[in-house]
Amino acid sequence: MAELPGLCVALVVALVVEVGLRTTTLPRLAGALGTPLALDGFDSYADPAHAVLLPDWAARRMHAVRRVLRHWPYGDTCLRQALVCGWLLRRLRPALQLGVAKVDGEVRAHAWLVVNGTVVDPRRAVSSYQPLTAVRAAR
Repeated sequence: MAELPGLCVALVVALVVEVGLRTTTLPRLAGALGTPLALDGFDSYADPAHAVLLPDWAARRMHAVRRVLRHWPYGDTCLRQALVCGWLLRRLRPALQLGVAKVDGEVRAHAWLVVNGTVVDPRRAVSSYQPLTAVRAAR
């Protein structure tokens, strides 16, 4: 019963995210959730010396999100997880990072959070993906 409030909050945020995914752009939704879209790439997560443990309260919130989205009727995608977790961890100033990889000839995408230069990815799949970066215009 102690985790019921956390589950309820995760459920409400998941509903907001679901509506946002259908009604607005990803950069606007991510920014409104306090998890701005990162387009400059992150290299520091590859170095284990930069590993930062999340506070207990953050780990509990991420666990609540996984429990709610495991039963989500629209799918338990990495993007939904990252957006919902991002709002719940906004005190830590996370950024939403998107990446792509070619797997068996198909291009696949993945979404994860970056907090203080460290990857927060419950699926632990980020090492297979190349972070997307903004294209800078040549001067």
